[in-house]
Parts: sequence; C-alpha cells; structure tokens
Amino acid sequence: MSNLKLTILKKWEFDNEFFFVCASILLPDGTAVILTSDHTNWHKYYALVLSTEGVKKIPIEYTPMSNRDYPVLFRYKEGFGIIISAKEVRYYSDMHSSPEIIPIKNKSLLRYNIVPEKAQQRYFQNISDSQTIPVCFENEVYYGNARSFALLEFDDTAKTAKWKTFSCIDKKAFTYRDNRTTDTPKIDSLKILDKRIYAFIPGESSSSVNKWGMDYYALAQISAEGKVIEKIIESDNLHTDHKKHGVNGCFTDSEYVILTPLFKTDDWKGKQKVFSLTTREYCDITLPKGMAKHKLENITGELCLTSLFDSGLKEVSLCNYINI
Repeated sequence: MSNLKLTILKKWEFDNEFFFVCASILLPDGTAVILTSDHTNWHKYYALVLSTEGVKKIPIEYTPMSNRDYPVLFRYKEGFGIIISAKEVRYYSDMHSSPEIIPIKNKSLLRYNIVPEKAQQRYFQNISDSQTIPVCFENEVYYGNARSFALLEFDDTAKTAKWKTFSCIDKKAFTYRDNRTTDTPKIDSLKILDKRIYAFIPGESSSSVNKWGMDYYALAQISAEGKVIEKIIESDNLHTDHKKHGVNGCFTDSEYVILTPLFKTDDWKGKQKVFSLTTREYCDITLPKGMAKHKLENITGELCLTSLFDSGLKEVSLCNYINI
C-alpha cells in the first residue's frame, strides 16, 4: 500500500469563530475556499477564502426556506459558486468583487418541477470537471441525510443555470440492501469526471449511525437516473458482529477519494485513507509532525487541505504531498 506524505506550506488559525468545514474547494492558483458556519449560530454560513493574502470572510446572506435549507459550494473554472435554496447561483469569478447572481430554472417543458419544492439542499461536497454540477438533496424524509441528487447545468458566459434531473440511487445493485424498507441509499458526496457520475454511499439504514454503525458502504458509478453502472467499492455487511463500523467518503479535486472511519475501534483505528479512482488502490496518509489530529479535506494537483476541529474550527492548513 502506498502512502501520501504531507508537508505543510501554509497555516491559517481561527479562534473557534466558526464551526467545522462543511465543504471545500482548491482553486488552480492554490487558493482554498471552505464553506463553514458561525460557531454560535450554525444557520449563519460563510465562505472563507484562504490565500497568501490571508483570510477573506464572505457572509452568505439569504432567507432560509426552512431550518434545513443549506447553501452549496462548488468549484467552476477559476472561481466558485454558491447555490442558494435551489433557486439561484452566486458566482464569484473574482474574489474581490461582488458575485454575479444567476437565477436557476426549475421548470421543465412538461410543466412540473424537476427539483421538488420540499426538497432541501445538503452542503455535502460535490466535485465536477464540467458545466454539470451534482448536488445532494433531502426529500420527503428529513433526518440530515441525503438520499436524492440533482444535476445543475451551469454556464457563467451565457448566464444560465437550470436543473436537468432529480433522482435517487437504485439500491437493487447492492448486496446488503434492506428489502424490508423503501429507503434508498444515502449519499455522502458526488463527483462528475469525464462525464461519469460517482457517488459515495454510506448505506441506507435510517437508524442512528453513531449508535448502531453503518449497515454497509459503497463507492459506485451511477447514471443521471440513479442506476448503478459499476460498484467500485462495496463493504461487507457491517452488522454481522456487535461492533460498530462505518466509513464516510468525500470526493476531491483529484483522483483521490478521502475515506474517513467513524469509529476508532475499527480496523483502521480511526485513521483516514484515500482511494484512487485511477489505480483502484488504497493509500495511507502521513500527516506532518504536530498535525496528527488534522483531518484531510481536499486534494488537487500536488496540494491538499487539512483542518483541525476542537470544539470549533481551530486551524486550516495547505500542504503539498508526495506519493511514496
């Protein structure tokens, strides 16, 4: 098994003003943008732009449609966008200017909403190399999970944004599905690469993961309609013993998927790994000295982003890495 060895380049420190990293992107020039919320009011969101110039705090001001109406961050070309309430995109092509506001068309030619009015965005990390942006949603049942996804077609030049599809993942392909329920698989993170859609699936059980652990997890290539095209990773049935198991997956701006175990008692001892979509191999992670408690958040080119959470966001670090 290979090893990603990190070396720190830059560190930004925070005094628990913010909560945790909801999602992150790394721009081509090494600038990092993270979506986070106020430590004392987690309904108040910010985009933090981290660069050699320091930290630029951008308040994300909007009137939430509900208590679970979250903004969504995505990378696009040299800038980034924020999706608000599935209704508009705020696109930042220049970090020092106000965003361009582009309304999202939600209607189809068949006169129905592609994205249901009661569907609520989840801020889970999405990655795309094209004009199609995948977005996680809750719909009908609201437990803080995502079991649906939509595809947004975005064009900053034409100043257009429109929803193309809204789907769930078909669970028939998964070995350890629960046929006693109609629950569809949950979604941790989504990625579009070379016109292929990938999803990381943390099982489908609606019971408390912290109390019972996951039932299974999987990494799959899916269609826009949610059909499973290929299972790249599929765990065993994680409920076969009395221990709690589970792994969350997060796509990055690179070939790697960050895998984070939920419990320190499992085979990975609580340590993150990455999985390469190119080689289909796992890699260990060696963090810099003094950063053992940092969590890997994103990877692009030869750069990666880490964060330290300790009752609030304490540090974010930009590192480079080598694969040894």
